[in-house]
Amino acid sequence: MTTRKSHLMLAGCAALALAGCETVAEEVTSAVGHELIANLSPSLGGSGSGKAEISLNDTGNMLCTDLELSSGVNMTAGHVIGPGGAVVADIDVPDDNDSDDCDNVTDADIDGMRRNPGSYRVHIAATTGDLNGTLRHDRD
Repeated sequence: MTTRKSHLMLAGCAALALAGCETVAEEVTSAVGHELIANLSPSLGGSGSGKAEISLNDTGNMLCTDLELSSGVNMTAGHVIGPGGAVVADIDVPDDNDSDDCDNVTDADIDGMRRNPGSYRVHIAATTGDLNGTLRHDRD
């Protein structure tokens, strides 16, 4: 009976660990990453606003986005856009106007964002109109 309880506890711990994988990746990237920020504003007559915080981790080629949107913005899609309009990473549609998302990206994109964040932007498509913001260093 004791062995069975131990196995059940071990299985439960493993399930919890797997459920938190993305959270762990986000925390590690935030802890060792490079912070960029984009203040999102409407384009072409849209409404709403938002803020995207980007953490970069060169070791794992990971880009994590912490997205916050104003009340009433119903996001339908989101992307980090690079030079020439290339999509660098997708941003998950949030359930409650707040999204945390991590994606693997190329080493060249990580290096490019660090060197020249202004050539990258965040684009959010929403039912209230598109929101856009150019990346900049958090300290700027």
